[in-house]
Amino acid sequence: MSVSADGLASWNQAVERAEHGESVPIIAHGEHVADVVPSGELDRLRETIEVLSDSDLVRTLEESLADLHAGRTVSSDQVAADLRARSAADE
Repeated sequence: MSVSADGLASWNQAVERAEHGESVPIIAHGEHVADVVPSGELDRLRETIEVLSDSDLVRTLEESLADLHAGRTVSSDQVAADLRARSAADE
């Protein structure tokens, strides 16, 4: 389904579909000009853009994935013990 920019009934349908998690294209003068998207999806897209715009974070993620694939991992118990040790050192 696409929505014509001038059809009120279509707008109501577009909003209803967005409430159910669907994205709906908006057509004006025969061209795709916009989309009605669920607000949660828009939030996720903004977060993705923010993460991908942070080159240091992307580099850290890439290094972390390389460590994972190379088997350089630690258990959750090791992480918890490290956090406890750091907390005790701060006291």
